[in-house]
Amino acid sequence: MINFIRNFLKDFYHYVKGNRLPDLKKIRKSFNFKNKNNKNILIATSAGGLKSQLVLESLVALGVEDKDCNVEFYLCDGNLKGCIMATHENIMEKKIINETNPLKNICDRCFKPAYKYLNGAGYKVNKLSDYVSEEEINEILENDYSDLSIKELKDFRSDSVKIGEHAYSGALRYYAKTDLNSEKNGKNILISYFKSSLIVNKSINRLFEKKKYDEIFLNHGIYVPQGLIIDVAKKYNIKTSTWCPGYRKKTFSFTRGDTYHRSLIYENNDNWEKINFNSSINTKIENYLNSRQLGTNDWIHFYKSKPNFKIDEYLKKIGVNTSKPLIGLATSVMWDAQIDFPSNFFKNSLEWIFETIDFFIKNSHLQLIIRISPAEVNEVKPAKQKVYDEIKKKYINLPKNIFIIMPHDTISSYAILNKCENIIIYGSRIGIELAAMGKNVIVCGEGFLRNKNIAKDISSKKQYLNILNSLPLSDIQMPKEFQIRAKKYAYHFFFRRMIKIISIEEKLNKWPNFTISKNIKQIISEKKDAGLNCVVNSLIEGKDYIFEQEKND
Repeated sequence: MINFIRNFLKDFYHYVKGNRLPDLKKIRKSFNFKNKNNKNILIATSAGGLKSQLVLESLVALGVEDKDCNVEFYLCDGNLKGCIMATHENIMEKKIINETNPLKNICDRCFKPAYKYLNGAGYKVNKLSDYVSEEEINEILENDYSDLSIKELKDFRSDSVKIGEHAYSGALRYYAKTDLNSEKNGKNILISYFKSSLIVNKSINRLFEKKKYDEIFLNHGIYVPQGLIIDVAKKYNIKTSTWCPGYRKKTFSFTRGDTYHRSLIYENNDNWEKINFNSSINTKIENYLNSRQLGTNDWIHFYKSKPNFKIDEYLKKIGVNTSKPLIGLATSVMWDAQIDFPSNFFKNSLEWIFETIDFFIKNSHLQLIIRISPAEVNEVKPAKQKVYDEIKKKYINLPKNIFIIMPHDTISSYAILNKCENIIIYGSRIGIELAAMGKNVIVCGEGFLRNKNIAKDISSKKQYLNILNSLPLSDIQMPKEFQIRAKKYAYHFFFRRMIKIISIEEKLNKWPNFTISKNIKQIISEKKDAGLNCVVNSLIEGKDYIFEQEKND
């Protein structure tokens, strides 16, 4: 009941504080689009309750239509027992497990406004239930999968579609945890998401059998239902593009062929190695990296108050011995995007943290300072499983050479890690910034810094142990040529991969927090938004999303 009230009040707040969505019908009518004989694009919004997603995707739709392309949308209209909209905070486990249609209230708030918004503007909206019958849905829901183990459920595939992997990721996201073993109802929740995966898989397969699309465009590309859509599209050899909000204000990241989690790790280095790294670019990336410490140029940051930069005073206070080597470990939110990566030789980031702590317990001549990510408490979805709690469960008392900085601590992460001889990360994006600042970074998980010939990429536990035994690394300061390389990649990551779209207007303290510009017709018609032009052209032409121009930065 408490969760219901909380979510009702949240929705009411969003309703009162802003107009929520732009008048898409009016905007689209003003363009008077005709003669759509180019490519067919499906924008697979799926979860219409993510209203900021609707804003960006309808803007892209307008840009694509201006290029004489046909645009359709895909929305889930319910019938799933678990999806990206369900969390442990807004719906109880027993409801998901025991009821046939447990997400009805969530679905009503998700599907109906989105359908009204898109269909009302004249777009063809393909609904999940258009391609899978009620009888088929009921058959899936009534099946019993309890004889399958968690591993068997997770590994289950249909053709090339990773039914189980996306279900497992969805269940982890529901709990905001790294695994399901500690949850009494973990397997049953997984089964609910597994059934949802099967339903989405059947619907999307039918859609792609019936209709031909040149490209699928959607948010994120993992979890349920988005992850299934990506996999099925690959099966039909349909090109895919995914997007997510960038860090810099009004920026978004776009990747081709897979979720950005994988795409940016395994991106071809030719995309950025040949950048003419001149003094202007050097100044630009240095200024931006400095601003990251306060988040002044970003709309995604985790500062609730101004960070504390008095690091010497802070280290003295917590008992750090400045005469001994200090090694920094930066955590990530443990549950986020917990899917299989070839680079993950640890079971999860928690196992990595434990093995690192075990080493430093045995090696008291070294000091370890663990900076728990502020995103753990400041994210839109706070972690249920917290790093500190897990450490305290395993270690009653830590030795004096190991220090833990809590996520709500106002001390600057940058100030802490800059004081360390070496930095160890799993997937934290701060590694990109620290490498560009000249720090030696050790990458143990699926961090975007991996495969860039900038950091020390770890590929096995044996190699990791050898590196730990070599600490502190002799080359404390990165050689100049490697630092230039790191700055070059940082520039690529923050300015060329995060594309600024000036057609977006921010709405401070409202939801969604941005909308389509009132001058959108003029902006698109006169091609005044270089970033949007880049996105639209890349989408239609099947090119990678790399912003080469700097006119609107």
